[in-house]
Amino acid sequence: MGASTRAAVTALGAAVLALAGFAARDVLTGYVLLLCLVFALGWPRLIDLPTYRGASLVIGGTAIAALAAVRFGTVAGLAIVAGLAVVAAFVHQMLRRDGRPRLVESVAGVVTGCAVVVSAAGWVAVGEGLTAESLVVTGAASIAAAAAATAVPARTELVAVLATVVAGAAGLLAGLLLELVGPVPGLLVGLAVGILTAALHVLFGLFPASSRVRPALSAAMLPLLVPGMAVHLVAGLLSA
Repeated sequence: MGASTRAAVTALGAAVLALAGFAARDVLTGYVLLLCLVFALGWPRLIDLPTYRGASLVIGGTAIAALAAVRFGTVAGLAIVAGLAVVAAFVHQMLRRDGRPRLVESVAGVVTGCAVVVSAAGWVAVGEGLTAESLVVTGAASIAAAAAATAVPARTELVAVLATVVAGAAGLLAGLLLELVGPVPGLLVGLAVGILTAALHVLFGLFPASSRVRPALSAAMLPLLVPGMAVHLVAGLLSA
């Protein structure tokens, strides 16, 4: 799966994310959980962790806990989930029966994957109402624009800059069209999404495993999941 195909998957996922944002909050929660589980299945293979199944279970369990925390509680519960995820990562290593090669790399990889799904819970933590829905749409539009930019056949550095600029412009335009968001918050969301997408494009484009289906799907999920907390922070600024 090449970069253009991964970009198409990300853009499609962003379009569905925008639709889910306008649906019931439970629909958005379920969709984000689906994205997290797809990510969890491919992440250990993408970064070539020494164990696949256990790492995926820890990351998937963290995703369920994080989304449950924000759906039925508050965003403050994510701190507890993140702490327990680190503990789970170490317990996973203790249960290994292969001599525990590449121990530090394995722990770091699992904890990083858990951090991604915890950040994804920010999409649900945005809340309910027209303002929250408009912010989700703004973020999704920025992700789709940035993903489209990463499909351009050009030098990696140029594509990274282009993705940032295009995402910022998409966020600004969405903010202008959606009165409840506004141009400045829209621009902030767009730039945050663009910078994250550009960084992920540069980083994971170098991984040989990113051409295989399951790892490639995991890489395509990253631009959808990581910006969740950034969108939540902008939502907090709007409600302040």
